[in-house]
Amino acid sequence: MVILFVKSTYTSEALEINKQLFGEHTLVMTLQNGAGNDRKIAKYVKQENIIIGTTKHNSVNLGSGRIKHKAIGATTIGSKHDAIKNLEIAKNVLEETGFEVVVSEDIQWILWNKLFVNLSVNTLTAITRTKIGYMAENKAAWNFAKRLIYEAVEVAEADGTYFDRREALESVRKVCIDAAEGYSSMYQDVLKGNRTEIDAINGAIVEQAKLYGVPVPYNSLIVDLMHAIEGSYEYNKEVQ
Repeated sequence: MVILFVKSTYTSEALEINKQLFGEHTLVMTLQNGAGNDRKIAKYVKQENIIIGTTKHNSVNLGSGRIKHKAIGATTIGSKHDAIKNLEIAKNVLEETGFEVVVSEDIQWILWNKLFVNLSVNTLTAITRTKIGYMAENKAAWNFAKRLIYEAVEVAEADGTYFDRREALESVRKVCIDAAEGYSSMYQDVLKGNRTEIDAINGAIVEQAKLYGVPVPYNSLIVDLMHAIEGSYEYNKEVQ
């Protein structure tokens, strides 16, 4: 089994460089942020060999070869295809190494919930340069997060996955509280002057919204704002 856990911006490159690892029976599991990674994996392995998931583990990169494990929780996996046997194999592999694993029968619902967290918490903590807990503590930040989530719920429902809006908000808020001392991956990218995963997160919402004619002005604003921040890296170097 191959676990794909690079930034979404490097998915295609990572798959191509490591394509020699993929055989007829190779399972590929993605626990990445963003949407569309499974479609890229499908170019290399059969659909039933693709395991999709999300994890509540959070860590901070402290430098070369050093990380700080900030939060622990369940890893949820599933498949968009009938792959019960392959899911059990993946579950056993992870459990043997000490992970808590849940197999979901509705992975699409789980992925949307993860996207709600990414498109609100990741982006806003990157912009405000704060810990994850700030989102639950600051009223203005949480109000903006709610607008982003409400738009995404509209897109999810247009796509066929339905949510109780209050439950969707509470799920995101719980993440902010449980991982209060952690830092989002997008925050860490901005701090280091790296390209972010904005196009695979809020950008994916914007693109999908176009298919259904759903207005998403707040998510569109966030995409532009994050690209403006990315553009400032080189600009600030030039003016210094």
